[in-house]
Amino acid sequence: MVGFKNRFMLMEVYLDPDKDLLGEGTPVILTKLNLSEAIKDSILVNFGECGLASCLGSFHVAYVNPVTKLCIVRSSRDEHRRVWSAMTLVRSVGNCPVVFNLLDNSGCVRACRDAALKCETEKFNQCGKGLSEEETREMNRKMRSPRTLEVWKLGTVNYLKSLKLQDKLVSERKANRIPDTLLSLQHPPTYTLGKRRTDHNLLIPEAELKSIGAELHYTQRGGDITFHGPHQAVLYPIFSLRSIGFGARSYVEALERSMIEFSSIYGVKARAGNKCETGVWVGDRKIGAIGVRISSGITCHGLAFNIDPDMKYFEHIVPCGIADKEVTSLRRETDAQLPSEEVIHEQLVTCLAKVFSYDDVVVKEDPAAILDTLEDSD
Repeated sequence: MVGFKNRFMLMEVYLDPDKDLLGEGTPVILTKLNLSEAIKDSILVNFGECGLASCLGSFHVAYVNPVTKLCIVRSSRDEHRRVWSAMTLVRSVGNCPVVFNLLDNSGCVRACRDAALKCETEKFNQCGKGLSEEETREMNRKMRSPRTLEVWKLGTVNYLKSLKLQDKLVSERKANRIPDTLLSLQHPPTYTLGKRRTDHNLLIPEAELKSIGAELHYTQRGGDITFHGPHQAVLYPIFSLRSIGFGARSYVEALERSMIEFSSIYGVKARAGNKCETGVWVGDRKIGAIGVRISSGITCHGLAFNIDPDMKYFEHIVPCGIADKEVTSLRRETDAQLPSEEVIHEQLVTCLAKVFSYDDVVVKEDPAAILDTLEDSD
């Protein structure tokens, strides 16, 4: 089953720098950012907040050449017509009037890439300059072959079982027997400690954990103590950093951006932590935790986003080792009516897939069968 299938459009942007709508005379250089903002503004004006929210998961300006004025835009198959319509209604980028001309609408990234290379080669040749090997390599890098993310929706999973599954998948990913894989799940009430073993941040005697219905587990991930439980979205990426072109720091920052972008869907202004603050915050209140492990360039563990967990469990720890800070949830921070948790999990997965530039999301048909095989092997 396919979560979403993307379409790509090759557009030529006609921009008249001599016509400044505000009379400021400021030149406009086309970038991914200003084109993306102009198109999103058009979606909002013409299709409303709901239309913008439904497009954000897959909409992406994948390539812009400020010299040839060519751009490639990605959208989901379902939202393709809406995004294309919004682009035809864009009237300006910055202060300059623009018109979009559709050059290729085949939908395939490979066809758009080839068409863009052909158009750019012709444009450069007209100027007496052929497209260099370096320029060709750079465009091929930006418009690489489509990447697929396999998502396993696991429901509620015992923490130890999830550790065993991650170990198995990491080995499979190292051997290149599986694609990048994302586990989407929840845990029963569980406290976990990172490899630094900061037991002092557990404020309840370990012997009393059973009385509150919780477990404690020690892990090899980074980070401090944290809580996992019902009504919390947990994502464990099993990614090859080399495959996605990320370093360790940029990988963690991308996890943060995934939660920040997801929060914005519900009007929540989240931010990355300040110095010595991990995770994602709303003001001084923590809404999302991050703890990762990277082995031979393959990631595991990941992020936990608070939808509406029982906050009493956080009273028994110093969350992530940061004292005098509150923990919050999406339920507390938004005035919007929340959909089902299944929808929320899907939205968070979509945001993560977008941040990491995956083109397709494929949902695993029966991941429960994998969990059963783990039990059989015990």
